[in-house]
Amino acid sequence: MKTEAYIKKIIEETGLSKSEIQTLVEEKKEELKGLISEEGALFVIAKELGVDVASENQELLNDVELNISDITVNMKNIVLVGRIKNINNVKSFNKNNGETGYVGSFVLHDNTGDIKVVLWDNQVSIYKDERFERNEIVKIFNGSAKTGRYSGVEIHVGGYSKISIAPEDVDHKKFPKIKEKFVKIQDINEDLGSISTEGKVINRFPVKDFIRKDGQNGRVSSIILRDSTGKIRITLWNEDIEKIENVEVGDFISLTDLTPRKSNFAEGRIDVHATSWTKITKKDKELKIEEKFVDKIEKLQQEKDFATFQGVITTIEDLKKVTLKSGDEVSLLSFTVSDDTDSIRVTAWRDKADELSKSLKNGEGVSLKNAALRFSTYWEKNEATVTLDSSIDKIDLKIPNVKLAETSSKGKQGSFSNNITEINSIQSDGFFEIKGLISSELKNIRFYEACTNCRRKVDNCTCDQKGDSKLTMIISHFIEDESGRIRATFIGEAAEKLVGSKADLIAKVKDTPDYEKLLENFSSEIVGRDITIKGRVKFSDYSDSYEITASDFRDIKVEEELENRINEIIN
Repeated sequence: MKTEAYIKKIIEETGLSKSEIQTLVEEKKEELKGLISEEGALFVIAKELGVDVASENQELLNDVELNISDITVNMKNIVLVGRIKNINNVKSFNKNNGETGYVGSFVLHDNTGDIKVVLWDNQVSIYKDERFERNEIVKIFNGSAKTGRYSGVEIHVGGYSKISIAPEDVDHKKFPKIKEKFVKIQDINEDLGSISTEGKVINRFPVKDFIRKDGQNGRVSSIILRDSTGKIRITLWNEDIEKIENVEVGDFISLTDLTPRKSNFAEGRIDVHATSWTKITKKDKELKIEEKFVDKIEKLQQEKDFATFQGVITTIEDLKKVTLKSGDEVSLLSFTVSDDTDSIRVTAWRDKADELSKSLKNGEGVSLKNAALRFSTYWEKNEATVTLDSSIDKIDLKIPNVKLAETSSKGKQGSFSNNITEINSIQSDGFFEIKGLISSELKNIRFYEACTNCRRKVDNCTCDQKGDSKLTMIISHFIEDESGRIRATFIGEAAEKLVGSKADLIAKVKDTPDYEKLLENFSSEIVGRDITIKGRVKFSDYSDSYEITASDFRDIKVEEELENRINEIIN
């Protein structure tokens, strides 16, 4: 059908003028970013207006064939060709009209990237086709581009769409088969789509049962995987947990068809989720680790993941027996290693703890290879953990001016340096003390279960062995001084100290009609208080400003403040 014939038919069936149709054509061409001809745009417009052009469907749809990298949100009538990279299970749901709906999805790959394809209702019948499998070529007709659940773009295939498996009109040489490529852990990000990786299992967490939003029972478990570049949490849900039934700590495994997502538990971290198509294979391989030697202990505060360092043992705590949530009782040993720049706390678990408790002595020089580093909110600095891949060797090391470890933040309650920083002068991450007025009411109180060893959320704990869990409270307020204001977050003991009540008692009130009244009462006690607060400051991309997490605070007493000012003037 010629262009003029299209215009004539649209005018006849819709009553639109020729100039109005031409405007729609230009808008459609702009929407599809020049990827469609005028004739193709007219076809799309005719279809959207309900004008029957079915007989010309194939010829005109070819004008709109795209690469995955060309797809943007709100594109319609898309034709796309690629190979199936992975396939997700079909799920059923209840529609508003009482009928049962179905949704499935798969990841499509071409030379320009990956994209998720979502299938609705009758389109999921493609799952019954034996050719619908990984690495097969498919051609999608009349797809629509929409924003995905986890951001990004998806192609949705509905009732007016069509999928052709192994189409004859496609040059298969243009779409080479997908080869398995293992992504290094440090390179995993949410933009990669489906990925495969491999490494050594350094921790495995027990299965946790929970109630889903739909009232059904759910199960979740996870493992920590390590390669030569770092470590990452891999989470498995429900029946997929069976895939790690025979996987043990120390096994080297490969995993395919994993989905990376932003972590719900730690800002800036990526977690990986297994899918129903994930395959886990044990391999007879050893983890090759390139040692990263850090020559000064103070530099360990700028490092992450793993490092090798040396120093002198300056404290050794008594060997402890810790009872885990599973009921197992395991050994825990903590000791401190120091040099002339700083000290770092080191922990060892189970047999390693028993072994080291008998061999380590204060004053001995040691070299720790491949110790795992992580930031402890409790100690307010990095600490090291002896893992399966770590080793400790005694060395002849003499350090004349050893720097001993400072007292923990918990042991320094009420100890402040009085080195106060004005809020608006904070221009970097770090530890600060500020003074100000609590200026915002308490709008909400959040709770989570924390590991008693590392003080992190239980689901975010990376201890070799988790401690007991403790209900922990989080509250936030704005603190203002004469220069500006900053959001302050109070967690655990600091939050309980601010409101003057324990987390477990407040949690019992949260779901009752008295909760709003409780917030009002707390606000009346808190708002207007002058406090000195010390803690870790970090820049938040979400609020586009610096925020402080309190390790401790104290109320400002006018008499003491006046006396301090007088002493400053006299001295």
